[in-house]
Amino acid sequence: MELKSEDFAILLALNQDPFMSMRELSRQIKVPESEATERYNLLKTKGVIKNPIAVYSPASLGLKRIHVNTVLPNFSCLEIMEELCTAHPYTHYRSRIFGGSLGLFIIFDIPIGTEKHIELLFKELTELEVVDSFEIYESTGIRIESYPNLEKYNAGTSNWSFIWPIWFATLEVDPPRLPAPSDPPMELPTFTPVQAQILRFLTADASLSLDELSKKAGFAKKEIEEAYRTVKENYIGEIRFIYDRDVFDLTETIIAFGSEVDLRRQEKLYEGMRSDPPPFFLSLDLLKDEKILIWITMSPGQASDFTYACWQNIPNFKIHVLDTKVKGSMLYCFYPENFDFIGGKWKTSLEYMVDKPLSTTKKAILNIQK
Repeated sequence: MELKSEDFAILLALNQDPFMSMRELSRQIKVPESEATERYNLLKTKGVIKNPIAVYSPASLGLKRIHVNTVLPNFSCLEIMEELCTAHPYTHYRSRIFGGSLGLFIIFDIPIGTEKHIELLFKELTELEVVDSFEIYESTGIRIESYPNLEKYNAGTSNWSFIWPIWFATLEVDPPRLPAPSDPPMELPTFTPVQAQILRFLTADASLSLDELSKKAGFAKKEIEEAYRTVKENYIGEIRFIYDRDVFDLTETIIAFGSEVDLRRQEKLYEGMRSDPPPFFLSLDLLKDEKILIWITMSPGQASDFTYACWQNIPNFKIHVLDTKVKGSMLYCFYPENFDFIGGKWKTSLEYMVDKPLSTTKKAILNIQK
Protein backbone atom coordinates (compact mmCIF):
# COMPACT_ATOMS: atom_id res chain seq x y z
CA MET A 1 0.00 0.00 0.00
CA GLU A 2 1.42 3.36 -1.06
CA LEU A 3 1.11 5.78 1.82
CA LYS A 4 0.15 9.42 1.43
CA SER A 5 1.37 12.22 3.64
CA GLU A 6 -1.96 12.07 5.50
CA ASP A 7 -1.32 8.40 6.29
CA PHE A 8 2.04 9.15 7.88
CA ALA A 9 0.40 11.97 9.82
CA ILE A 10 -2.24 9.53 11.12
CA LEU A 11 0.46 7.10 12.27
CA LEU A 12 2.38 9.91 13.96
CA ALA A 13 -0.73 11.02 15.85
CA LEU A 14 -1.82 7.53 16.91
CA ASN A 15 1.68 6.73 18.09
CA GLN A 16 1.11 9.40 20.74
CA ASP A 17 -2.44 8.27 21.59
CA PRO A 18 -3.75 4.95 20.15
CA PHE A 19 -7.28 5.79 21.36
CA MET A 20 -7.53 9.21 19.74
CA SER A 21 -11.04 10.02 18.46
CA MET A 22 -11.61 10.59 14.75
CA ARG A 23 -12.59 14.19 15.54
CA GLU A 24 -9.28 14.84 17.31
CA LEU A 25 -7.35 12.93 14.66
CA SER A 26 -8.86 15.02 11.86
CA ARG A 27 -8.02 18.18 13.80
CA GLN A 28 -4.38 17.13 14.25
CA ILE A 29 -3.76 16.10 10.65
CA LYS A 30 -5.83 19.03 9.30
CA VAL A 31 -8.27 17.13 7.08
CA PRO A 32 -12.08 16.70 7.30
CA GLU A 33 -13.25 14.07 9.78
CA SER A 34 -14.78 11.97 6.97
CA GLU A 35 -11.42 11.85 5.16
CA ALA A 36 -9.52 11.00 8.36
CA THR A 37 -11.99 8.19 9.07
CA GLU A 38 -11.70 6.85 5.52
CA ARG A 39 -7.89 6.84 5.59
CA TYR A 40 -7.84 5.27 9.07
CA ASN A 41 -10.22 2.47 8.03
CA LEU A 42 -8.14 1.79 4.91
CA LEU A 43 -4.95 1.57 6.99
CA LYS A 44 -6.70 -0.89 9.33
CA THR A 45 -8.01 -2.99 6.42
CA LYS A 46 -4.56 -3.16 4.81
CA GLY A 47 -2.94 -4.18 8.11
CA VAL A 48 -0.82 -1.05 8.46
CA ILE A 49 -2.57 -0.23 11.75
CA LYS A 50 -3.13 -3.11 14.17
CA ASN A 51 -4.92 -3.31 17.49
CA PRO A 52 -2.94 -1.84 20.41
CA ILE A 53 -1.83 -4.14 23.23
CA ALA A 54 -1.47 -3.63 26.96
CA VAL A 55 1.96 -4.30 28.44
CA TYR A 56 1.84 -5.47 32.03
CA SER A 57 4.49 -4.75 34.66
CA PRO A 58 5.94 -8.07 35.96
CA ALA A 59 7.12 -6.52 39.25
CA SER A 60 3.64 -5.20 40.07
CA LEU A 61 2.36 -8.76 39.88
CA GLY A 62 5.10 -10.29 42.00
CA LEU A 63 6.90 -11.73 38.98
CA LYS A 64 10.56 -11.61 37.98
CA ARG A 65 11.77 -11.44 34.39
CA ILE A 66 14.31 -14.10 33.36
CA HIS A 67 16.08 -14.20 29.98
CA VAL A 68 17.40 -17.51 28.64
CA ASN A 69 19.70 -17.77 25.64
CA THR A 70 20.05 -21.30 24.22
CA VAL A 71 22.23 -23.02 21.62
CA LEU A 72 20.46 -25.97 19.99
CA PRO A 73 21.84 -28.99 18.09
CA ASN A 74 19.40 -29.06 15.14
CA PHE A 75 16.13 -27.77 13.72
CA SER A 76 14.10 -30.62 15.23
CA CYS A 77 15.25 -29.51 18.67
CA LEU A 78 14.30 -25.94 17.80
CA GLU A 79 10.73 -27.08 17.10
CA ILE A 80 10.69 -29.08 20.35
CA MET A 81 11.83 -26.02 22.31
CA GLU A 82 9.13 -23.91 20.73
CA GLU A 83 6.59 -26.51 21.87
CA LEU A 84 8.09 -26.31 25.36
CA CYS A 85 7.69 -22.52 25.37
CA THR A 86 4.01 -22.88 24.51
CA ALA A 87 3.57 -25.57 27.18
CA HIS A 88 5.39 -23.66 29.92
CA PRO A 89 2.95 -21.55 31.96
CA TYR A 90 5.32 -18.63 32.55
CA THR A 91 6.70 -18.06 29.04
CA HIS A 92 6.38 -14.40 28.02
CA TYR A 93 8.24 -14.40 24.68
CA ARG A 94 10.42 -16.55 22.46
CA SER A 95 12.32 -15.92 19.23
CA ARG A 96 14.65 -17.80 16.93
CA ILE A 97 18.17 -16.39 16.75
CA PHE A 98 20.17 -15.74 13.59
CA GLY A 99 23.92 -16.13 13.81
CA GLY A 100 26.76 -18.62 13.92
CA SER A 101 24.69 -21.23 15.78
CA LEU A 102 21.07 -22.30 15.92
CA GLY A 103 19.38 -20.89 18.99
CA LEU A 104 16.26 -19.72 20.78
CA PHE A 105 15.93 -16.65 22.98
CA ILE A 106 13.24 -16.97 25.67
CA ILE A 107 11.77 -14.65 28.29
CA PHE A 108 10.01 -16.03 31.35
CA ASP A 109 8.06 -13.98 33.89
CA ILE A 110 8.29 -16.23 36.94
CA PRO A 111 7.22 -15.99 40.60
CA ILE A 112 9.81 -14.62 43.02
CA GLY A 113 12.02 -17.39 44.41
CA THR A 114 11.57 -19.88 41.54
CA GLU A 115 14.74 -19.04 39.61
CA LYS A 116 16.20 -22.49 40.46
CA HIS A 117 13.23 -24.13 38.76
CA ILE A 118 14.18 -22.53 35.44
CA GLU A 119 17.80 -23.61 35.89
CA LEU A 120 16.70 -27.18 36.67
CA LEU A 121 14.41 -27.20 33.63
CA PHE A 122 17.24 -26.30 31.27
CA LYS A 123 19.66 -28.74 32.89
CA GLU A 124 17.10 -31.46 32.20
CA LEU A 125 16.76 -30.28 28.60
CA THR A 126 20.55 -30.44 28.25
CA GLU A 127 20.59 -34.02 29.56
CA LEU A 128 17.85 -34.90 27.06
CA GLU A 129 20.17 -33.45 24.35
CA VAL A 130 17.50 -31.00 23.24
CA VAL A 131 19.76 -28.09 24.29
CA ASP A 132 23.52 -27.91 23.69
CA SER A 133 24.09 -25.04 26.11
CA PHE A 134 22.21 -22.23 27.81
CA GLU A 135 22.75 -18.99 29.70
CA ILE A 136 20.29 -17.54 32.21
CA TYR A 137 20.19 -13.81 32.86
CA GLU A 138 18.27 -12.41 35.82
CA SER A 139 17.00 -8.85 35.77
CA THR A 140 17.69 -6.57 38.72
CA GLY A 141 14.27 -5.04 38.12
CA ILE A 142 15.81 -1.82 36.75
CA ARG A 143 14.58 -1.40 33.20
CA ILE A 144 13.93 1.54 30.92
CA GLU A 145 12.43 1.66 27.43
CA SER A 146 12.12 4.04 24.53
CA TYR A 147 9.61 3.86 21.68
CA PRO A 148 9.80 4.85 18.01
CA ASN A 149 9.70 8.59 17.61
CA LEU A 150 8.14 8.63 14.16
CA GLU A 151 8.89 12.33 13.80
CA LYS A 152 12.55 11.36 13.33
CA TYR A 153 11.63 9.43 10.17
CA ASN A 154 11.82 11.14 6.77
CA ALA A 155 9.20 9.47 4.56
CA GLY A 156 10.67 11.14 1.46
CA THR A 157 14.17 9.69 1.89
CA SER A 158 13.16 6.63 4.00
CA ASN A 159 15.86 7.57 6.51
CA TRP A 160 16.00 8.03 10.27
CA SER A 161 17.75 11.15 11.56
CA PHE A 162 19.83 9.70 14.37
CA ILE A 163 23.58 9.14 14.80
CA TRP A 164 24.67 6.47 17.29
CA PRO A 165 28.28 7.63 17.88
CA ILE A 166 27.01 11.09 18.83
CA TRP A 167 24.45 9.58 21.21
CA PHE A 168 27.09 7.46 22.95
CA ALA A 169 29.36 10.51 23.18
CA THR A 170 26.70 12.35 25.20
CA LEU A 171 26.85 9.59 27.81
CA GLU A 172 29.98 11.26 29.20
CA VAL A 173 27.73 13.78 30.98
CA ASP A 174 27.76 13.19 34.74
CA PRO A 175 24.51 11.25 35.43
CA PRO A 176 22.51 10.76 38.62
CA ARG A 177 22.34 7.45 40.48
CA LEU A 178 20.30 4.54 39.22
CA PRO A 179 16.80 4.21 40.66
CA ALA A 180 16.37 1.67 43.41
CA PRO A 181 14.63 -1.48 42.18
CA SER A 182 11.15 -1.90 43.59
CA ASP A 183 10.43 -4.91 45.78
CA PRO A 184 7.77 -7.04 44.04
CA PRO A 185 4.96 -8.26 46.32
CA MET A 186 5.28 -11.88 47.41
CA GLU A 187 1.50 -12.23 47.69
CA LEU A 188 -1.45 -10.65 45.86
CA PRO A 189 -4.42 -11.26 48.16
CA THR A 190 -6.61 -8.71 46.34
CA PHE A 191 -5.89 -10.06 42.83
CA THR A 192 -9.16 -11.42 41.50
CA PRO A 193 -10.24 -13.74 38.64
CA VAL A 194 -11.95 -10.87 36.83
CA GLN A 195 -8.77 -8.75 36.99
CA ALA A 196 -6.74 -11.67 35.66
CA GLN A 197 -9.15 -12.20 32.76
CA ILE A 198 -9.02 -8.52 31.87
CA LEU A 199 -5.21 -8.68 31.79
CA ARG A 200 -5.37 -11.73 29.60
CA PHE A 201 -7.57 -10.09 26.97
CA LEU A 202 -5.94 -6.64 27.07
CA THR A 203 -2.46 -8.11 26.49
CA ALA A 204 -3.86 -9.44 23.22
CA ASP A 205 -6.06 -6.48 22.26
CA ALA A 206 -6.21 -3.30 24.34
CA SER A 207 -8.88 -1.78 22.11
CA LEU A 208 -11.63 -3.99 23.57
CA SER A 209 -14.56 -2.04 25.01
CA LEU A 210 -16.05 -2.77 28.42
CA ASP A 211 -18.98 -4.50 26.71
CA GLU A 212 -16.61 -6.69 24.70
CA LEU A 213 -14.54 -7.49 27.79
CA SER A 214 -17.69 -8.40 29.70
CA LYS A 215 -18.76 -10.79 26.96
CA LYS A 216 -15.32 -12.41 26.56
CA ALA A 217 -14.54 -12.71 30.27
CA GLY A 218 -18.04 -13.79 31.28
CA PHE A 219 -18.49 -11.19 34.04
CA ALA A 220 -21.10 -8.47 34.52
CA LYS A 221 -20.23 -5.11 32.96
CA LYS A 222 -20.26 -3.32 36.34
CA GLU A 223 -17.76 -5.82 37.75
CA ILE A 224 -15.61 -5.48 34.63
CA GLU A 225 -15.66 -1.68 34.91
CA GLU A 226 -14.42 -1.69 38.52
CA ALA A 227 -11.75 -4.31 37.85
CA TYR A 228 -10.62 -2.57 34.65
CA ARG A 229 -9.81 0.59 36.61
CA THR A 230 -7.76 -1.41 39.14
CA VAL A 231 -5.87 -3.27 36.41
CA LYS A 232 -4.96 -0.06 34.54
CA GLU A 233 -3.82 1.71 37.71
CA ASN A 234 -1.84 -1.15 39.24
CA TYR A 235 -0.67 -3.70 36.69
CA ILE A 236 -0.49 -2.19 33.21
CA GLY A 237 2.68 -0.28 32.44
CA GLU A 238 1.58 1.11 29.08
CA ILE A 239 -0.69 0.72 26.07
CA ARG A 240 1.44 0.14 22.98
CA PHE A 241 0.41 1.30 19.49
CA ILE A 242 1.00 -1.51 16.98
CA TYR A 243 1.56 -0.87 13.27
CA ASP A 244 3.35 -2.42 10.32
CA ARG A 245 6.99 -1.67 11.09
CA ASP A 246 8.01 -2.13 7.44
CA VAL A 247 6.38 1.23 6.71
CA PHE A 248 9.14 2.94 8.70
CA ASP A 249 11.89 0.46 7.75
CA LEU A 250 11.89 -0.91 11.33
CA THR A 251 12.74 -4.45 10.28
CA GLU A 252 15.90 -5.37 12.22
CA THR A 253 15.53 -6.70 15.77
CA ILE A 254 18.68 -7.23 17.80
CA ILE A 255 19.46 -8.37 21.32
CA ALA A 256 22.86 -7.48 22.72
CA PHE A 257 24.49 -8.61 25.95
CA GLY A 258 27.33 -6.92 27.78
CA SER A 259 29.19 -8.29 30.78
CA GLU A 260 31.55 -6.65 33.29
CA VAL A 261 29.60 -3.43 32.74
CA ASP A 262 30.48 -1.42 35.83
CA LEU A 263 28.04 0.75 37.76
CA ARG A 264 29.32 3.98 36.22
CA ARG A 265 28.71 2.75 32.70
CA GLN A 266 25.26 1.43 33.65
CA GLU A 267 24.39 4.85 35.05
CA LYS A 268 25.46 6.54 31.81
CA LEU A 269 23.40 4.23 29.64
CA TYR A 270 20.35 4.59 31.87
CA GLU A 271 20.62 8.39 31.96
CA GLY A 272 21.03 8.54 28.18
CA MET A 273 17.84 6.51 27.78
CA ARG A 274 16.01 8.75 30.25
CA SER A 275 17.12 12.18 29.03
CA ASP A 276 17.69 11.61 25.29
CA PRO A 277 16.01 8.34 24.21
CA PRO A 278 16.88 6.96 20.75
CA PRO A 279 13.92 7.15 18.34
CA PHE A 280 13.50 3.36 18.16
CA PHE A 281 12.00 0.68 20.35
CA LEU A 282 14.87 0.06 22.76
CA SER A 283 14.76 -1.75 26.08
CA LEU A 284 17.71 -1.50 28.45
CA ASP A 285 17.59 -4.14 31.18
CA LEU A 286 20.19 -4.05 33.93
CA LEU A 287 20.98 -7.63 34.89
CA LYS A 288 22.62 -9.20 37.89
CA ASP A 289 26.44 -9.65 38.05
CA GLU A 290 27.27 -6.43 36.11
CA LYS A 291 25.52 -7.56 32.94
CA ILE A 292 23.15 -5.68 30.67
CA LEU A 293 20.69 -6.59 27.94
CA ILE A 294 19.77 -4.24 25.12
CA TRP A 295 16.80 -5.14 22.93
CA ILE A 296 16.26 -2.90 19.94
CA THR A 297 14.23 -2.75 16.72
CA MET A 298 15.50 -0.35 14.05
CA SER A 299 16.28 0.00 10.34
CA PRO A 300 19.02 -2.20 8.81
CA GLY A 301 20.99 0.94 7.98
CA GLN A 302 20.97 2.02 11.61
CA ALA A 303 21.82 -1.50 12.84
CA SER A 304 25.41 -1.47 11.58
CA ASP A 305 26.10 1.91 13.21
CA PHE A 306 24.48 0.72 16.44
CA THR A 307 26.56 -2.47 16.52
CA TYR A 308 29.83 -0.65 15.86
CA ALA A 309 29.08 1.97 18.53
CA CYS A 310 28.25 -0.75 21.08
CA TRP A 311 31.50 -2.59 20.38
CA GLN A 312 33.32 0.64 21.14
CA ASN A 313 31.42 1.45 24.33
CA ILE A 314 30.18 -1.78 25.97
CA PRO A 315 32.58 -4.39 27.40
CA ASN A 316 32.33 -8.03 26.28
CA PHE A 317 29.64 -7.20 23.79
CA LYS A 318 27.69 -10.08 22.18
CA ILE A 319 24.97 -9.58 19.59
CA HIS A 320 22.18 -11.74 18.16
CA VAL A 321 19.68 -10.98 15.41
CA LEU A 322 16.15 -12.16 16.22
CA ASP A 323 13.78 -13.76 13.73
CA THR A 324 10.65 -11.66 14.24
CA LYS A 325 8.67 -13.13 11.34
CA VAL A 326 5.34 -14.85 12.03
CA LYS A 327 6.75 -18.31 12.80
CA GLY A 328 10.07 -17.09 14.11
CA SER A 329 8.82 -15.46 17.29
CA MET A 330 5.82 -15.34 19.60
CA LEU A 331 4.59 -13.04 22.34
CA TYR A 332 2.43 -14.91 24.86
CA CYS A 333 -0.59 -13.36 26.52
CA PHE A 334 -1.09 -13.18 30.26
CA TYR A 335 -2.10 -16.59 31.67
CA PRO A 336 -4.63 -16.37 34.58
CA GLU A 337 -4.42 -20.12 35.28
CA ASN A 338 -0.99 -19.57 36.85
CA PHE A 339 -2.53 -17.90 39.89
CA ASP A 340 -4.07 -19.62 42.91
CA PHE A 341 -6.86 -17.20 43.78
CA ILE A 342 -7.77 -19.06 46.98
CA GLY A 343 -4.25 -18.87 48.39
CA GLY A 344 -3.46 -15.48 46.81
CA LYS A 345 -0.20 -16.78 45.33
CA TRP A 346 1.34 -17.86 42.04
CA LYS A 347 1.69 -21.59 41.40
CA THR A 348 5.34 -22.47 42.06
CA SER A 349 5.66 -26.24 42.45
CA LEU A 350 8.31 -28.23 40.59
CA GLU A 351 5.55 -30.29 39.03
CA TYR A 352 3.88 -27.18 37.60
CA MET A 353 7.02 -25.33 36.43
CA VAL A 354 9.30 -28.22 35.44
CA ASP A 355 7.68 -31.67 35.25
CA LYS A 356 4.57 -30.77 33.21
CA PRO A 357 6.43 -28.74 30.55
CA LEU A 358 9.07 -31.49 30.33
CA SER A 359 6.42 -34.14 29.74
CA THR A 360 5.39 -32.25 26.58
CA THR A 361 9.03 -32.15 25.49
CA LYS A 362 9.55 -35.87 26.07
CA LYS A 363 6.45 -36.68 23.99
CA ALA A 364 7.82 -34.52 21.18
CA ILE A 365 11.18 -36.33 21.36
CA LEU A 366 9.45 -39.73 21.12
CA ASN A 367 7.45 -38.58 18.10
CA ILE A 368 10.65 -37.55 16.31
CA GLN A 369 12.38 -40.84 17.20
CA LYS A 370 9.45 -42.79 15.72
